[in-house]
Amino acid sequence: MGASTAAYDALRDAAGILDGAERTLVRVWGDRARDMIGGLLTSHVAGLAPDHALYAFMLTPKGRPLAELRALVPETGEVWLDMPSACGEAALEHLRRYLPPFYARFERLEERRRLSVVGPRSAEVVGVLPGSPDLAEIAPLELIELPSADVRLVRREPAEGPGADLYVPTGRESELRDDLVEAAERAGGGASDAAAYDIWRIERGLPVYGREIDLDVLPQETGQDARAIDYDKGCYTGQEVVARIHFRGHVNRRLVGLRLPEGPPPEPGTELFDAERSRGHVTSVADSPRLGPLGLGYVRHEVAEGARLALGHEHGPAATVASLPFAGAAPPG
Repeated sequence: MGASTAAYDALRDAAGILDGAERTLVRVWGDRARDMIGGLLTSHVAGLAPDHALYAFMLTPKGRPLAELRALVPETGEVWLDMPSACGEAALEHLRRYLPPFYARFERLEERRRLSVVGPRSAEVVGVLPGSPDLAEIAPLELIELPSADVRLVRREPAEGPGADLYVPTGRESELRDDLVEAAERAGGGASDAAAYDIWRIERGLPVYGREIDLDVLPQETGQDARAIDYDKGCYTGQEVVARIHFRGHVNRRLVGLRLPEGPPPEPGTELFDAERSRGHVTSVADSPRLGPLGLGYVRHEVAEGARLALGHEHGPAATVASLPFAGAAPPG
């Protein structure tokens, strides 16, 4: 089902409320929880100050991403992992295999659910929660506890756009969601949905697991290495491949925007051609109410911005390669 204009406009112009139905939350605890989980992630969890979060990849030994996630470190010393459900089972199996139970254990964080407030007027909406800070006064990825509401709040990082993600008690999810939707409606927004958010994240050039990120890509190809990879941290699974690319070479393809022609959208996986040569493929498509038909895809690293590539075959309709985020996308958070 396509996104409604109202659901998209809420994210773009005011504030939209999204539930976390497509997210998997995991709790890791133990005497060395941070050290042990740090050995499985590309970012430096062990060096993270309490009550902060970061973005990271979880890699196979061959350096392929089996998950992209946010790691949160409450003052309790636990580590919470927040990831798309598309990679949740693979990540859980990886933890079963590689996390030493003498030092760290894990379980699904069933007692929490994620609610997101996204858009330029998010601060007004979050302000309805008792004890909520002014979002402008907390740092991106800072984790704030709201004791009176039993909520943990994280300000989204600039790449994700303005807003906050809330980790709320499962039993109060519906009540708190209703309160946030009412506040968003007063701010000119309201409830949003996954279809609207998909358009919004494509405009911003945000890859997601199962579309742009999977076992067929290398972390640096996604364009997220600045926020997801710490090249100075200690050893972690898959580090050798990541370091070799960074210090000795380059990736052969990169994630780009695609301005698509009018008409039926291409299916994800559609190849992109320059004459008879395949130069890449489409990963996601959207019909943006503001920016028109758009897509994301991977192309060979030598393909320049502005290049026109044929969709599906050498005589197919042309898509134009664009930098990310797309010109006209909502400003960063």
